[in-house]
Amino acid sequence: MKPFPQRTSLAGQVAAVLRECLAAGEWQGALPGEMDLCRRFQVSRAVLRAALASLQSEGLLRVSQGRRREVVGGAVREASQAARPDRVVLLSPVPHAGLTTSKLLWIDELRGQLAGQGVPLEFVLSAAAARARPGRVLRDLVGQHPAAAWVLLRSTSQMQQWFAAQGLPAVVAGSRGEGVHLPGVDTDYQAACRHAAGRLLARGCTCLGLVLPRSLLAGDRESEIGFQAGAAGHPVRVARHDGSPDGLCRALESMMKEPLAPQGLLVCHSTHAVTALGHLIYHGWKVPQQVKLIARDDDPFLEHVAPLLSRYALDPETYARHVARHLRRCLEGAAPAGRMDLLLPQFREGKTG
Repeated sequence: MKPFPQRTSLAGQVAAVLRECLAAGEWQGALPGEMDLCRRFQVSRAVLRAALASLQSEGLLRVSQGRRREVVGGAVREASQAARPDRVVLLSPVPHAGLTTSKLLWIDELRGQLAGQGVPLEFVLSAAAARARPGRVLRDLVGQHPAAAWVLLRSTSQMQQWFAAQGLPAVVAGSRGEGVHLPGVDTDYQAACRHAAGRLLARGCTCLGLVLPRSLLAGDRESEIGFQAGAAGHPVRVARHDGSPDGLCRALESMMKEPLAPQGLLVCHSTHAVTALGHLIYHGWKVPQQVKLIARDDDPFLEHVAPLLSRYALDPETYARHVARHLRRCLEGAAPAGRMDLLLPQFREGKTG
């Protein structure tokens, strides 16, 4: 396998995806409107127009005044004969705006690595894919977006089980559900949270608290298992919330009003950690003198939070490299190994824990 060269432009990657869609006959007559295409590929109008201009110069599209871009049939047939079948689709139930910067960074790294091999990466959003019974939704998505391989981001166990049952090449980017044998890459949440509990105990905390959302994500369950193990028999309070700032604050306030309130907290998800920090300070808790706080996850914006949060960080380039390694096997037609790469994050010392 050749090493990955430098990434191409985002417009070039979008043009490659559009070229394959035309070759597959996805659009007849005319393309969808620009806003529809921008939403589908999660790019700006400027990037999309640059990609469309490239296809127009190749003779694949024709522009008429006041009309949508017309698909040129003969040119599309020629493109179909030369088109590569390889395309990777990244499926997410959460839009770009709802993803952390850390996730967006490794997705961008992955896009660049795949582009170096001439393989476009398409982002497909489907909140309905995270339903308890996603079979019908996933069948439709697979039909609408033919791909050589899939990347499952923030996926539930039900989503993963469906792809495994269909025998579709897929890589789990995140925690894998019990009994699922797809290959994947994840943060070693058990190890990180076990370390966090031990660190809080070593700093004099005798009662610990874990703050996490009510979710179907396996990573949050793994976090609780690791934290409980690291507590080594010391009391652990668990505050579950609905993911909203108000819900988190209510759950945290209820936990801190208990007779035996925790002196050390681990908060899952970077934005939630900032909310928890602000809530504690607003209500008169001194951090870290009275309550020590560690964030399970990192994000670049945390560098601008004062006091600086103690947290766990994972290099996005390393994460993307592991995902790309699994995808290469899929694109080469190799049988999925089912191996889960667990990456241990680095603890970053802050002022809170």
